[in-house]
Amino acid sequence: MAPQSPPATVNELWFIDTQAMFQNYANLRSFSKSNSTETQTTIGGVVFGRKARKQVIHVFFAYAEDLTESNLQFLESSLSSDIELVGNVNIDGQSTLIGNGTFTLQLSSKMLENKNTSEFLDQNVIFNNDHISMEGASCVSKVGFEWSLRAGREQEDVKSAAERLSMASFRFSYLNAEHELVIREHKPETAKQKYMDKFTKGALPYKDVIEFTSMQSLTRDTSNDTEDQKLVPTVKVTKDNKHFTRLVTIGEVVFPAYFGDSSFDLYKRAREALNRRANNTMMVTVNGIRSGRGVTTTTSATYLPPGWISLLHLQLPSKWTENEQRNYRIRLHKLFNLPSSKPCLRLSQSLPLHSESVRLTNKKLIREPHLSISNYQPVGVVTTVKGPYNYHHYMQDGIDDNGWGCAYRSFQTIWSWFILNGYTDKPVPSHRDIQQALVNIGDKEQKFVGSRQWIGSTEISYVFNELLKLECRFIATNSGAEVVERARELARHFETSGTPVMIGGNMLAHTILGVDFNEMTGETKFLILDPHYTGSEDIKTITSKGWCAWKPASFWSTDHFYNMVLAQPPTDTI
Repeated sequence: MAPQSPPATVNELWFIDTQAMFQNYANLRSFSKSNSTETQTTIGGVVFGRKARKQVIHVFFAYAEDLTESNLQFLESSLSSDIELVGNVNIDGQSTLIGNGTFTLQLSSKMLENKNTSEFLDQNVIFNNDHISMEGASCVSKVGFEWSLRAGREQEDVKSAAERLSMASFRFSYLNAEHELVIREHKPETAKQKYMDKFTKGALPYKDVIEFTSMQSLTRDTSNDTEDQKLVPTVKVTKDNKHFTRLVTIGEVVFPAYFGDSSFDLYKRAREALNRRANNTMMVTVNGIRSGRGVTTTTSATYLPPGWISLLHLQLPSKWTENEQRNYRIRLHKLFNLPSSKPCLRLSQSLPLHSESVRLTNKKLIREPHLSISNYQPVGVVTTVKGPYNYHHYMQDGIDDNGWGCAYRSFQTIWSWFILNGYTDKPVPSHRDIQQALVNIGDKEQKFVGSRQWIGSTEISYVFNELLKLECRFIATNSGAEVVERARELARHFETSGTPVMIGGNMLAHTILGVDFNEMTGETKFLILDPHYTGSEDIKTITSKGWCAWKPASFWSTDHFYNMVLAQPPTDTI
């Protein structure tokens, strides 16, 4: 592709987070080039943002061979419907320019490697460096569509079906009966101002969600609100041929709602969101056909990748092998400049925005209760668990394990961390599953399965190794006083690995979520999640009554030994 002339400079001030841009560049450079024999591959990129607000939301860098129109279309189809292409990137004056953006970022390799914000602002005078805050609620709806693909002409039919669905997107209405909200086609002059302000003030898109039911009008005049207008839940695109493949997709259509939006603003975003779902589905399907995998079904997944301030929407192939899916995730990490060292796009990491969204953990459990602790005054340097986990404790799942199941529950809490942070899609094992694993490796006899016998730190490590092939590090102590002496080691664990730590001793098991250590005085406190809680999922009770709380060094008995299990996340896992 021949380099294009940079667009004319615009005389308007835009906002950009340069640190996020520098991190994206570093993430891309951590991947090897597509063609390992090409040593002089240049890097360019594209810029996505919100034009009305003059905000740069994403700067995606790419090697020259990946700067294609198809990749550009795929990127746009995966982003929030209020974010569009606004510019491109020129590095050292050698980059291939792509797309019809408003501006071109003038960068240098040295500037990017040194993360030099001052140099960037000198070279790009229309920008202010500023952190852009996340805001807005998420409107979400399920839309079903069915495509019939003729044998031998699947690619052609997928593309034309997606185009027809996009053309018909104006027919869709989105209804929320509980709040009497309707988002549908109408003229700008009839728009209702500040339509959803009561739901969007102070909202955040990953937790403040408004569900809608999607309906399709069977009449062309969708603005005519009469009794003759017929609405049905899905759209069906078919072809009259005897030999065809029927592709059914339930797409999760998500679009943002901001404070001050009119009903017309929301309608435009809803329609664009549906168009992007259709295009994303089409591109994933065509890619599967071209690569010889045939027609494949896809699953909608919405993510909030680390460091992002907007949501990412993907259609994930559901029938590919694990190796094929891993290679696809690597490609996505590279396209979206995500880290090469840890998973970000596993299905288990997707946001369950809709009541029917895929969940691999129990939605009733409390997630990260330690974040709800208030009024704690640190005594030194605090290091805590990295990433989400669920609180597992006595009496959950209809199992009365009061008095013997604390280590099982601590194990389940740690396992949930591995699910929610993308390291496994395997569901949390039950008490019986844990017992059977110990029997399978010869550690216990068959009669152990179904018993009420407790387990300890050694058994915990055996089960992690058997079921997840994980390595576990141990910290063994002769007394509670020695637990305090290992605070630095625990802090290093939370800084590097970040997993919750199971500690067993005095016939009890607890989960350590963090340490607070003062180097000068030696004072130490431990963030403890107590699996012995038998009550309901009440966060106020859990934090106020000490079931998840910071505990002093005296919490550990000086008369008993303790063993700690530090499960290690696998490396090179995407």
